[in-house]
Amino acid sequence: MFNRIKRAVSLAGLSAGMMYVFDPDLGRRRRSLMRDQVNHFFHRFGNAVDVTARDFQNRLYGTVCEIQHMFGSHDTSDDVLKARVRTKLGRHTSHPRSIEVAVHDHVVTLCGPCLADEVQKVVQAVEMVDGVERVENHMSVHEQAGNLSALQGGSCPGGEPFEFVQENWSPMARLVAGTLGGLAMVNCMAKRTPMAILCGTGGLLLFARAMSNHPLLATAQDVGGRAAFGHGTSGRGSQQEARAGQREQQRKYGEPSHVAAGSNVPQGGMHRASIGAGAQRREIGEDLVDEASIESFPASDAPGY
Repeated sequence: MFNRIKRAVSLAGLSAGMMYVFDPDLGRRRRSLMRDQVNHFFHRFGNAVDVTARDFQNRLYGTVCEIQHMFGSHDTSDDVLKARVRTKLGRHTSHPRSIEVAVHDHVVTLCGPCLADEVQKVVQAVEMVDGVERVENHMSVHEQAGNLSALQGGSCPGGEPFEFVQENWSPMARLVAGTLGGLAMVNCMAKRTPMAILCGTGGLLLFARAMSNHPLLATAQDVGGRAAFGHGTSGRGSQQEARAGQREQQRKYGEPSHVAAGSNVPQGGMHRASIGAGAQRREIGEDLVDEASIESFPASDAPGY
């Protein structure tokens, strides 16, 4: 009995799909859209594979260089050391440009204004730079930015968070997370035990996070906002009100005039003024002449309309 129902449902679905694709009126357009979507998917897949391969190659090259550096010589020039320190400052202070860095014989000197709650973190981060022997702190400490131009603005330093804690994941991180999430889902479908179901749910969330490359909470809020304001009833109402306002403005002032590029005439200004004057004349009456027209002609030579 169950097999008959399954077979009937399968045949009905197949028939509906064939009717949708090979419809005499819209079938050609639908097949073209399906073909375009498939081509778009393969293009995106190829770009993703290329980006992931280059990311893996760069990471592998960096790992090899770090291993060579660990077992090789540690002689670093002052210019290279200064560049490393500047990189660290960008991650541990909100105003890295306000701090001046001087390096001499592997001794780093820091000068310039810095906020009080960031001084200790900056000094510790510079001390951890490979090749730095000593750090001389000559920075001026300020509790608040005050009127110092060097401490205005800035962004909150993010430090050096773990790869999977960051908001934007790298291609290799997305590949690893997506693979682990897919394996967890496959294990859930194969075993179907409570533990497997729990792991499969986590794998589904991990797979969705890797595919979208956005935090799941932010993605859900974005989708909900679009549904409420972009495609919902309130969104349609606001669009209709905007169109009604535009039509009312066009009915009252007329269409804006088109002036050639480079002209000294303001775009739409003269036309709106003339339309406004004409509307005023129509409201007063056809037999009367507006004040602007009277002033532009002599009293003995009044214009005729």
